[in-house]
Amino acid sequence: MVKKKKADKVWAYKVKHPQATTREVATATGASYNYVHKLMSKISTPKEVLDADLNPVGTWTTRSWKSRGDILDTAKDYVTKDRASDHGDMESNFQTISEYWSVHLGTEVSATDVSVMMTLLKVARIKSNANNMDNWIDAAGYMACGGEIASK
Repeated sequence: MVKKKKADKVWAYKVKHPQATTREVATATGASYNYVHKLMSKISTPKEVLDADLNPVGTWTTRSWKSRGDILDTAKDYVTKDRASDHGDMESNFQTISEYWSVHLGTEVSATDVSVMMTLLKVARIKSNANNMDNWIDAAGYMACGGEIASK
């Protein structure tokens, strides 16, 4: 029997329970809160989490992206789950980023500009690897966040 790595257990649980908080994942997997938080704070989600599903015996299988709806549903999952407990609230984060960028660039940058610029980052990554679904999903998510900020 192959023993699972701690990180694999954490990601497997997160795939099955995408709405779970860091504390819930830590408790369920026997990992420390700080360890789970560190994994969840990574800049991008591991490819195996995005591109795979767990089959009944707990091994990774390639996820098929059958439609634009699958991509949008995944983006929706990412932007609507409670990430505020780990990262703070989205509107405040985008506002803080806009303030830092404004100082650095010497020109005013809005929170909606942040959404557009982060989307363009993903578009640039798509240019070098159009098969990486993470970029398509994240771009859709950033645009949704920007739309929400603009509507307020």
